[in-house]
Amino acid sequence: MDSYYYIILPLISALIGYITNVVAIKMTFYPLEYKGIKPFLGWQGIIPAKAGKMAEIATDLLTRSLFRPREVFARLDIAEVVRLVNTDFCAMASQIVDSVLDSRVPLSTTVLGRNVRPMVADAVTRALPEVVANSMRRIQERIDDVLDLKSLAVGIMKEDKALINKIFLDLGGKQFRFIETSGLWLGFIFGLGQIVTLMYANHWLAYVLYGIFIGYITNVVAIKMIFHPVEPVKIGPFTFWGLFLRNQRAESFKYAEIIAERIITSENLFSNIFRNHGDGLTREIMRQEVSQVVDRVVEQLPAYIKLVLTNQKIQELKSVTLFNLMHELPLHIGVIYPYADKALDVKNSIGEKMANLPPTEFIDFLRPAFQEDEWKLVAVGSLLGGVAGLLQSLFG
Repeated sequence: MDSYYYIILPLISALIGYITNVVAIKMTFYPLEYKGIKPFLGWQGIIPAKAGKMAEIATDLLTRSLFRPREVFARLDIAEVVRLVNTDFCAMASQIVDSVLDSRVPLSTTVLGRNVRPMVADAVTRALPEVVANSMRRIQERIDDVLDLKSLAVGIMKEDKALINKIFLDLGGKQFRFIETSGLWLGFIFGLGQIVTLMYANHWLAYVLYGIFIGYITNVVAIKMIFHPVEPVKIGPFTFWGLFLRNQRAESFKYAEIIAERIITSENLFSNIFRNHGDGLTREIMRQEVSQVVDRVVEQLPAYIKLVLTNQKIQELKSVTLFNLMHELPLHIGVIYPYADKALDVKNSIGEKMANLPPTEFIDFLRPAFQEDEWKLVAVGSLLGGVAGLLQSLFG
C-alpha cells in the first residue's frame, strides 16, 4: 500500500464517521411512513414508527411535570370571557329560541304564539350570560375532571407524526448536529489507530471490522456525551457536562413554544372541554344551569302557553335547549381565544417550569428519542460503517 494512503486514512475514517452518523440520525426521523415492502424490505423512521408510544411518553412528562390545568385555568377572568362572548348572545338566543319553540312548544306557531316569541327571545338573551358565566366558573373549578389533556395531546401527536419529529428535532437540534459532526472528529481520531492496524493486517476484513467499529463507537460516544455527566464535573481547567443539560433554559422554551402553538392552544382546550372527554361532565354542569333558566322563562310565559306545557314537555324543552346551547356555544366561543391564549400564558408557564427541573427529570424529555430504539441507531451506524469499510478496501 502506498505511503500516501496511510496519510489520508484518518480523513477517510472521518468521512465514514460523519456520513454514518448523519444517515443514522436521518433514519431515526424519516421517512414518516413506511417505504418499501413490509416487513423487511423497507424502512420507517424509528420515532414515526412508534408515534403512539412516543406521544404517550412525551405527554406523560408534560402532564406530570409541567402543566397543571387547575393552576393555569385559574388565570381566566370569567367576567371577561362573558363580556367577550356577549356580542354573540343575541344570535345564540335567536337560534336556540327558534329551534326550541318550533319543535317543542305547542301553539308557538299560532298568531298568539308568534307574539310570545320576542318575549322568550329577550328572556333567553338576558339569561344566557348567567348560564355561561355559572357554567364556566364550575368548569374552571373542576377543570382537572373536565379536561383530558393526555387524550388531547396524544391524539394530536398521533395524527401528526411530523409534529412528534418537530418536538424532538427542535428540542434536541444542537444535540443531533453534535452527533453528526462528532462522527467527523471521532472518525479522524480512530482513523489514526487504523493506520497502525492496517500495517499489520492489510486485509479487506480488517477494513470492514474497522468501519463497523467506527460507525458503532462514534454513535455510542456521541449519545453518551449528550446526556452525561448529569452534573458538571470539573477536571483541571476542563468542565465536563452533558451537552443537552448545558442548554436547559433555551431548550425548555423551544419545547414550550411548540406545545403552546400546536397542542395546548385555547382552541384545542375548549374543543376538548365541550366536545371530547369533558363532554359528560360539561354537559351535566350546563344541564343544571339550563334547567334553572328554562324554569324561570316558563314562569314568564302567558297562561295559555303554560296550560299546554306538561312536565314532559318542559323536560323536552330543557333537553332541546341544552342540545342547542352545547352546539352553539363552541361555535361562538372562538372570540375569547386571543384573550385566553394571553391569560393562560402556556409558553412561559411550561418554559419556566421545565427550565427549573432537576437535570435527571429534564433529560427525560429528549432521552426517549434515543432510548426507545437506541440499538437501532447504533446498529445502522455500524452497518453503514461496515459497508463503507468494504468499499474502502476495494479502492484502497
